Amino acid sequence: MQTQRKELNYEGQNIYVGLDVHLKSWNTSIYTDSLHYKTFNGPPQPEALLEYLICNFPNGNYFSAYEAGFCGLWAGAL
Repeated sequence: MQTQRKELNYEGQNIYVGLDVHLKSWNTSIYTDSLHYKTFNGPPQPEALLEYLICNFPNGNYFSAYEAGFCGLWAGAL
């Protein structure tokens, strides 16, 4: 008889994390290759974000980028 595995395993899958960084909180958006998983506000602590990723996307390949702020070069093009 086959048994169903209930544990999560994202081995070999890319998990993309976008960060909008503020002094007192981070707005975080999480995407996989095929979907937008979630956007949420959390504490500005890298350890907390890593714990969240490991818990919800175990063994995934994590990639992150953050908003660097307003770019004056683009403002001139508008």
